[in-house]
Amino acid sequence: MNTVFDPLLMPDQVCLSDTDRQTAAAKLDHAVRYGTLTPPQAVVRRDLLHTARNRGELRQVFDGVDGAVPSDGLTVALRVVTAVWLVTCVVQFVVWLTMAAFGNLDWPWWLFSDAGLGLVVGILWWTHESYHRKTDVQVER
Repeated sequence: MNTVFDPLLMPDQVCLSDTDRQTAAAKLDHAVRYGTLTPPQAVVRRDLLHTARNRGELRQVFDGVDGAVPSDGLTVALRVVTAVWLVTCVVQFVVWLTMAAFGNLDWPWWLFSDAGLGLVVGILWWTHESYHRKTDVQVER
């Protein structure tokens, strides 16, 4: 399955880009600098990073490093809310078209809920994606 909705429905299956790998390497460097990882641990994780194919495999690379990858809860929330949004969009549009077929063409009332849920999906996606763009990790002091 390779659709426009893959990053929303299956965010952990998105293939790693060169930018993702560079950002992950910077996170490993940051974790070593601040003592979250030891240099030998970072070497092992760099090897894992070079063999990682998708963003889900980054979870193994950053196991035990806080703030390096999105939490499982955020990933599940993104998937569930996206699925609800897509189903809601399709069902409401079909109902609207059916009503129009019987002569009750009304303004597109379904746009309000679709846009509202779409905004929630957008915020969740932006939050999820921001983990893959930042180059630092959380450091406990």
